[in-house]
Amino acid sequence: MRSQIWVGDAVRALKVARTPGEQAHVLEMLGFAPAVVPATDRGTPFAAPDGSRTPVETPRQERDPEPDHEPPPSPADDDGTETVDVTEELPLLRPTRVEPVQAPREPVEPLARPTSERAPLPHQPLFVPAWTSAVLRAMISRRVPEGAVDLSSLVDTLAHGRPVGRLPRLPVPTMRYGVQVLVDRGTGMQPFRRDQNHLLERIRAVVGPSLVEVGYFSGAPQRGTGPGARWTRTAYAPPESGRPVLLLSDLGLGGPPDDPQRGAREDWEHFVGLVTRAGCGVVALSPYPPRRWPRWMTSLLPLVSWDRTTTAARAAVRLP
Repeated sequence: MRSQIWVGDAVRALKVARTPGEQAHVLEMLGFAPAVVPATDRGTPFAAPDGSRTPVETPRQERDPEPDHEPPPSPADDDGTETVDVTEELPLLRPTRVEPVQAPREPVEPLARPTSERAPLPHQPLFVPAWTSAVLRAMISRRVPEGAVDLSSLVDTLAHGRPVGRLPRLPVPTMRYGVQVLVDRGTGMQPFRRDQNHLLERIRAVVGPSLVEVGYFSGAPQRGTGPGARWTRTAYAPPESGRPVLLLSDLGLGGPPDDPQRGAREDWEHFVGLVTRAGCGVVALSPYPPRRWPRWMTSLLPLVSWDRTTTAARAAVRLP
C-alpha cells in the first residue's frame, strides 16, 4: 500500500496540519516517519525515584482546545504593515429629529379611459378676433350727411350766388338702420358653418339684436329665405329702404360643379336688382381669395375677403 502514497500527498496533508504534533501524526499515518511527539506537545516532567525526570504526556482530551478556524488576518497595506481603522474610535452622532413620511392628502386620480367620441377642435375664426368689430362696422355702417358743416360745399354755393336752403354737412357712418344678414347654407358653404354662426353673434353684439334681421337660404335667396328650417322658408323680400344687406356666401364658387342648387350668375344678377330697386345697398363676404373671383362678380356687387388679411381699411376700400 505504500507505493500508492506519494510525496505530494504528504505535502498537501502537512499544509492542512496546524501544529507540529499534528504534522508528526500525519507523517506517521502516511508511513514516512515514526511518531515523534514534539517537546511543545509533551506534558510536564516529574521526578522519578532515582532522581531522573521523565516527561509525562498530557492526555489529548485535557489539552487546550484548538480553534476550529484561524482568525481573519488584519488588513495590511501594500508594504505589509497593518492598517488601523480610525473610524472605529469616532463617536456616533445622535439624530436631532426624525420626521415621519406623510402620505398625500388626496389620492391622485387616474386619467380617463379613452373613448371613441371625438372632441371638437378649438375654433379659429376667419377674421382676427381683435379686428372683427372694426371690419363689421366698416361693412354695415351707412354714411349719412349728419357730421360737421361742409365748408367747401358751402363756400362753393355762396360763390356761385345760389341760395343756401340747408347747411351742407359731412357724411358720417351710422348703424341705426340695422342690417339684413343672409346666410348661405348651401353645399359650398358647409365647411364655414361654424364661422357663419360665430360671425352672427358678433354682428348682434356690434349692431344690436333688435336691429339684425337674419335669413337662411341655399344656392340663391330667391329660392326661399327664412329665419328657420328649410321647409319654413318663403320667397325672398328685400328689407325696408336704407337698410344694408350683408351676404355670407361664396356666390356659387364652392361645392360640386354639378350641384343643381348651386347659384348661377343669372340668379345673383336678379337678386342684386331686387335689393337695389328697394333702395338698399348690398355687400358680400366671401371666404375665397380675390384671385378666384370672376370679373362679373366684382362688377356686380362689392366683395370683401373673409380671411385674416382683411382689416377695416381694406374693407372700406372695396365699398362704394
